[in-house]
Amino acid sequence: MSRVATLQDTGYRTTTTTKIVCCYYPACPTTSQSTIEDIIKLIRGNLPDTMFEDKWNSFWRECRHSPCLMTPLSSIMILMTCLLGILALAFQAPTFLLGLLLAPLTSRVHWLVEFLYPFAIARWGHLTILRMGSNSRNGVRLDENSRALPMHSRSIEQRTEVVKGRVYIHPLPQFSDNIGYLIVCVPPKSRRSKGPPSPILGILVDCGDATSVMDQIELIRDVHYANIRNSDIEIHALLCTHKHHDHTAGNKALLQDEVISSTLKDVYGGAIEKVPYCTKPVVDGDAITLPSKGNNDMAELIEIECVALPSHTRGSIVYVLRNKSDSGTELSSSDRGVVISHLFTGDAMFSGGGGVPFESDYESAADKRTDNKTVHSRFKPNGGSLSIERCYAELLRRGIQDEDAINTPDGLAVHQMMVFPGHEYTIELLQRQMQPSNLQSNSQWNKHQPSVFFELATQFFIAGHRRDLPKSAKLLTVPSTMKKELKINPYFRSLRKRGELLLTALSVWYKHLHEEKKSQVSRFNGSNVDMALLSMPFTFSMDDSYIKPSLSGASEKTPSSTNTWNVNHDDFNQSIFTTVYTSDLNNVIRGLKNGKITPQKAAIKLAKLSKNLEEPAVLRRPIPSTLPSEKKMYMGLLALSVLGSAPSGLSASDSETMKLPLPVANTDRLLISKKRLISSLFRLGLLPSDETFEGGIDQIVVIINLLWDEARLDKDDLKLEEESVVADFELGQDDKADLIELGALKLTLYAVAYNQPSWFKKYCMPCKSAPKAVSVSKIKRSGGELVKHDVTKCPMCANVLGCPKHDNGNADDEDDDLSYDKSLTNESSTQVRLVEDVRQKGKNDDDIELRMVRGESSKKNIRLQARGM
Repeated sequence: MSRVATLQDTGYRTTTTTKIVCCYYPACPTTSQSTIEDIIKLIRGNLPDTMFEDKWNSFWRECRHSPCLMTPLSSIMILMTCLLGILALAFQAPTFLLGLLLAPLTSRVHWLVEFLYPFAIARWGHLTILRMGSNSRNGVRLDENSRALPMHSRSIEQRTEVVKGRVYIHPLPQFSDNIGYLIVCVPPKSRRSKGPPSPILGILVDCGDATSVMDQIELIRDVHYANIRNSDIEIHALLCTHKHHDHTAGNKALLQDEVISSTLKDVYGGAIEKVPYCTKPVVDGDAITLPSKGNNDMAELIEIECVALPSHTRGSIVYVLRNKSDSGTELSSSDRGVVISHLFTGDAMFSGGGGVPFESDYESAADKRTDNKTVHSRFKPNGGSLSIERCYAELLRRGIQDEDAINTPDGLAVHQMMVFPGHEYTIELLQRQMQPSNLQSNSQWNKHQPSVFFELATQFFIAGHRRDLPKSAKLLTVPSTMKKELKINPYFRSLRKRGELLLTALSVWYKHLHEEKKSQVSRFNGSNVDMALLSMPFTFSMDDSYIKPSLSGASEKTPSSTNTWNVNHDDFNQSIFTTVYTSDLNNVIRGLKNGKITPQKAAIKLAKLSKNLEEPAVLRRPIPSTLPSEKKMYMGLLALSVLGSAPSGLSASDSETMKLPLPVANTDRLLISKKRLISSLFRLGLLPSDETFEGGIDQIVVIINLLWDEARLDKDDLKLEEESVVADFELGQDDKADLIELGALKLTLYAVAYNQPSWFKKYCMPCKSAPKAVSVSKIKRSGGELVKHDVTKCPMCANVLGCPKHDNGNADDEDDDLSYDKSLTNESSTQVRLVEDVRQKGKNDDDIELRMVRGESSKKNIRLQARGM
């Protein structure tokens, strides 16, 4: 076989027709008819250069696809590739071994931040980078008379009102994304004209750039308080959240300034934090001494508490500012409003995320994995993400006092807490969650309510809009609210999922393991469960008060003006976008058109539409008559430790100094507080408040009390030796009755004994398999769950089925016309469904899902019998 190429041109006469013959086989006799040189000469002949180039390209194209030439060349290429690859591997082998040796060191790079960052050269390098970034990203001063300060956000006009007409919080942008805060207390109006004028009292929170801060203070005075006699703002205290230079580099300059240093005497910081120029070290639970001068007393109006959160740094402090609603005579109760907590979190918590846990316990990749964990696996409560979650649970619990909390259907007190973080990181943190890789890999999005994803998308869009404005017009995305953070912050979402898992475990325990001990119920000192409680319905009134946009009313704040933007917690709690199901909205519209519902009822229905997105589209619960699997038990223990134990110091000396619990080596000895656990579940919205539950008693609380009683009895039966893992000054008699070891709860809740492997067995006996749970119950353990999705009622599947149930044009005054699942109309949120397992005890035979599972099992047995197996 051969391929023939004929060259002919009408412009030139050729006496011969040249044939280029290329054989597939080297032995073919035609291969000797011409050489390559002869072919080139023969091709060129007397042709012009342009025609010669075309023929030359055609020739090389023929050679490129000639098997006779390319087959041996390709073989040589493969051989050379293999040889070079082997040579490269030989040279890379030392690099690979070196990488294995360096991996333990590079994974602990956080140690550099903890121990080398305080040095002067690290301070110089960090601040130089920050100033370079600030100069390139922010605006610059135009001239000597211009007030266009180099700030990353427009914030001079904005202030958050804490007490009407008296106490305000001003943001102070610094560097490229840092934010400090100025707390001011204005003299009372009725006394401003009497006697000598009182100054405006001020407290600073974090100062990294003293020059920018002092310039902003002057500008804030001119914009907001120029009409006050003696409008100078006196700085009396500086609160430092932690020691990092971008938050403390301005301390020295403030103390050296002639004007500010005349009143600034107190610099607060964590007692073990080594904050530069700190004069007042504080520990967990301390109260800040507030300034007073003349007739202006800040302590009459607010209080500031210190909450230690050791994670980002060992001595991080969150300052919780609360208004006093029941003291003083100058303001009426309507002016004071409800108690609102303002949390100055520094780097411990951001909007949409949290600071890197530089100084927490080391958390390896194996520690993060959960697929190979058992109920006896060790975990590090102070390590990595777990330390952050424990700190967030502590902040959620202590942010607002229980006596000041207001119970609402959508959660307890979360609307009363505002978050003032130390950085403008919102858009970056939300963008990280919205990346395609995270959206695809995080299958847990399907396990959240639709409202969670829509809230995240909404805040991402809003943050992008505010931060995409021109340099001089960029707006801050903070402060945020705790109500918002419960949905957009991944650590709070994780806390909520842990709480749901724990509630499921409590329900399973009560139905199965607790029933086996009913004969011992007389031992529980009168704390028996009233079985009537298990059938009590959840109810709350959905009347006109539900559509009120705030607690205290937006009209109670000081009115805003062009240059003064007065905002409060009501403004930040209001939604920018509202997502509803179209079918629900169409029902209200058609009901109004048909006259089936009144305008007043339509207003209440419209206020409830967004609540339907709080219900999960897919319901999940454990397989009935099964106990949790090893992994589920491990996750349940994590939930107990995160929600029920206080953050502990990272060392014994840290705990003693900061008045925190001691760290534990064996997590079975970790003390869990019943009060803390119940409070955390309430704050996460997983338990109905007293006002939303008929009778004021929640059966889950009763079950938790039963669990604590049985755990103490089980521990006494084992006669375990007591080991104190907390400082003596922390525990009183009531605390000792409230605290119990995690191992005792594991013994009772999951029917498995204390049997954690030691570190010696873990590292020196790797071939030994991990111990499995030895159950005292004959009930099978399973990690499976039943998934229920009613396609005929799901609003997201309506356009697939074309089902008329989703688009009801005859909506009337019945509330359940708006709910795609009428069985949920009297239930406030998903926590009610979690408790429903307790109410439905003994009804498994009527469970359609269980019948389907049993039916499939029966069919499988029939098929096996037919095959003779």
